[in-house]
Amino acid sequence: MKIAAPSLTPRRNAGFTLIEILAVILIIGVLMTFVIPNVISAIGLGKSTACRSNLEQVKRGFLEYETKYSRIPSQSGVGFFAALITDKAWVPSVKNTKTLTCPSVQLSYLTPGQDQIPTEDWFAPANRDAIDGGWSSYAGRDQRRSPLRGFNGRGKTALVADDNDPEGNHETTTNVLWDDLQVRPLELIDVQMEGLLDESEEVTFIPVGADSPIEGLQTLSLSK
Repeated sequence: MKIAAPSLTPRRNAGFTLIEILAVILIIGVLMTFVIPNVISAIGLGKSTACRSNLEQVKRGFLEYETKYSRIPSQSGVGFFAALITDKAWVPSVKNTKTLTCPSVQLSYLTPGQDQIPTEDWFAPANRDAIDGGWSSYAGRDQRRSPLRGFNGRGKTALVADDNDPEGNHETTTNVLWDDLQVRPLELIDVQMEGLLDESEEVTFIPVGADSPIEGLQTLSLSK
């Protein structure tokens, strides 16, 4: 019987060497450098798309409101589109409530203590008198200062838009529902190229409301 001679080659212990671990960490770091910004950008784009979807829903709500009451909401600011719920054109459900605020803004951070109110009660008819800019991350038509009788405009002035208060809802984009009931975004770079905002200043969003450099956004308000 032949007996195998013992191997003189030293066995390698299972596991990774320090150099191999460092190489893996380096590769992961390089991948994260390229992947994470793209992931963040994709998330932001997704929220902006969801925001435009909200405004499309608001558009349909306005048409339902006009059909039901033969008029459009008379309230101003957030109350203008909150009327879809406060005037009972929509039921005050969580889904409908979230439609009336931009998905890029965390609901519980809108105003101090706002998170103590159940989401489905935010725009409930009983809260009509309290509704202002703290109840949504959208700005609505100022019906007192810029009254509108119907949804048959020329697409020059806004009905609802990202409020961008105190900073932009989305990175460089402001989503707008115009008075012709079309949802069209405004891009910061286009506004700067038109000379309406100083490119040399560190402006990261388009102001909305009476002081906006965009005439069509001056019809909006957060207050009642």
